[in-house]
Amino acid sequence: MMKYLFGLSVGVALTLAFAAVGVARDKEDDEDTLNARKEVLDVVKAVEDGKGDKELAAKAEAIKKKDIELNYLMKVYKLKEKGGIGFGEKPTSTSGMEAKIIALQKPLAKATIKKESKDLIKLAHLNIAMSEIARPHFQKPMDGKTRKDWDKWLDEQKAAAKELIEAVKKEDGKAVAKAAKDLLATCTECHAAFRK
Repeated sequence: MMKYLFGLSVGVALTLAFAAVGVARDKEDDEDTLNARKEVLDVVKAVEDGKGDKELAAKAEAIKKKDIELNYLMKVYKLKEKGGIGFGEKPTSTSGMEAKIIALQKPLAKATIKKESKDLIKLAHLNIAMSEIARPHFQKPMDGKTRKDWDKWLDEQKAAAKELIEAVKKEDGKAVAKAAKDLLATCTECHAAFRK
């Protein structure tokens, strides 16, 4: 009976220890995610304020020097419940920027574009910001793809985001869908080569 109680005590103690380590790691992840989000939103604000490429590049370099991993910075695209910023002025837990880019593959009605215009432009601003933030995070060539490919995809991301802004201003559903498809394509192609 004593062996059983001792074994049970050790088992409970180990379970609690592993749970504590897991909670501590989750808290650390949450801190990393929050810090990264703050940095990204600071660059988004600079984009909204009309800051030029040099200032955005300087902000991106400053983020890189803080050793914030690109994966944490990219979490802004995830669903809000998974650490993303969500889509919309009051995002639900199941909304996300990446999910919205995917949803935009089908043309929107003019009324929907008008209703969501502010949020769609914010999505575009986020992509302009992320194209600059990601630039200094190039690690090494992978699968035959080099720094040149990395920069090309980031340039294409920025161009597609600017196209999205113009399409939203014109309330052109087909052009919004095309810009969203271009955004998604640059993300998918870059991730296929560099996200391992």
